[in-house]
Amino acid sequence: MRYLLPLILLILILPGCQGEPRFGGGYHDREGQYEAEKKQEKATGYGVDPLKMGEIIDRYLGKPYAGQSESQRGYDCSGFVVAVYEEYASMHLPRTTDKLFSAGREVERGDLYFGDLVFFDTGGRGVSHVGIYVGFDEFAHASTSNGIIISSLQDDYYHKRYRGARRVME
Repeated sequence: MRYLLPLILLILILPGCQGEPRFGGGYHDREGQYEAEKKQEKATGYGVDPLKMGEIIDRYLGKPYAGQSESQRGYDCSGFVVAVYEEYASMHLPRTTDKLFSAGREVERGDLYFGDLVFFDTGGRGVSHVGIYVGFDEFAHASTSNGIIISSLQDDYYHKRYRGARRVME
């Protein structure tokens, strides 16, 4: 009996300690809610599974940046996007940022959904950087100095350089 009370308290406390998932979805208050949400997403015509794509992106985090050479280990921004979509859905996207900016359909910033491509003008000559929106106003991308990372769209640098978003998978 002496051990039963702490065990009961532990069981009651643990569900409240799950925290927020990094890539959306995941923790729900009742069984089956996630499946219902997935069906609702499919009904709206949007088909990216945040958990599945989030797991793929998670495996890329920390990998080094590499230039545009296919022989280098690592990824540039568009190479990262192409690799994630290839692994996620065997989808062949254009290899360059400017061609990716023409793919799919335009999405308003307020309508961003997990998996949308977000674009930036980092050199003052048009769209030159791309990342994958991961929710919570954040995106995964290849940073020249830090490799594959997650950054906030609210960071001054990216907020000022944001140029638009595209949805390439419906």
